[in-house]
Amino acid sequence: MLVVKEGELPGSGNANAEPARTNGMALWALVFSVLGFTCMWGFGGLLGIAFGVMARGEIERAQGTQRGRGLASAGIVLGSINLIACVVAVAVGITWLANPARYSHASKSPPLFSPPSSPAPALPPTTASSATRSAAPSEAFSREPGVIVTRVGRIDLVDIGSDVRSLADELGKQQELAERSKKKLLLWVVQGDCQPCNGVSAALGEPNMQSALEGARIVRVDPQDFALELQQFNIPIDKIPGFALLGADQRPADYVNGGEWDEDIASNIAPVLGKFVRGAYTKRRDPWRGGAREDETAL
Repeated sequence: MLVVKEGELPGSGNANAEPARTNGMALWALVFSVLGFTCMWGFGGLLGIAFGVMARGEIERAQGTQRGRGLASAGIVLGSINLIACVVAVAVGITWLANPARYSHASKSPPLFSPPSSPAPALPPTTASSATRSAAPSEAFSREPGVIVTRVGRIDLVDIGSDVRSLADELGKQQELAERSKKKLLLWVVQGDCQPCNGVSAALGEPNMQSALEGARIVRVDPQDFALELQQFNIPIDKIPGFALLGADQRPADYVNGGEWDEDIASNIAPVLGKFVRGAYTKRRDPWRGGAREDETAL
């Protein structure tokens, strides 16, 4: 006896039923979500979620004639993760860009030095992180008002302020300290509004400048404060910055100025000053003639 189920015609069966097909949107949902982690950041994740939701709706309405619910769910999950990752990345980027501290850490140039101008107690000027401040207690600060000694890496930098009564006396003290540490005394003539001077100051903490000047004790002065004494010592003050190697009588044994190099960066300055301090800088753009004699009359 042939038994016919309700809703089923005789002779019809599963053999003639069409197999369930994979929903196209479900497949695209997974594809877009994966692309969201490669070349379609954020946008791919958004499309993956949208296609996954639409695919699940179509599969439910198909009543078994479509499959791919797992693909759609995977697309929704991966798309959601992609969107969350994008939002976090954007938030971190905005926070980093809005943080003012990053500019100070990113800069390679140390803060510029300024010679002291008042006898009030003051800390040495700060330098870059590579230039540390350290010195023996007897040399870290001179008891003479307006004299500040700063340790810039391996370099001793002495700033002499305008309230020092005698430049000659102070240079004599600095000469003794230089000889005690077996260094040469290098007088650096600067001005406050001199950009090349600032370039040299900013370069002091660089490794090549440290190597070039570690054999010198550097004394920095402004010619506006000691113009008469500098002229008496035959130290040129017409070209700034200027560097004079001083002898025992505080008179220059040799002299160069900032015209010996091009751009005021460490890679240009260090070779010149390194050879100059060692007495090996012979080929010059502006040869020094030894300064004017005391009995010489300017034309």
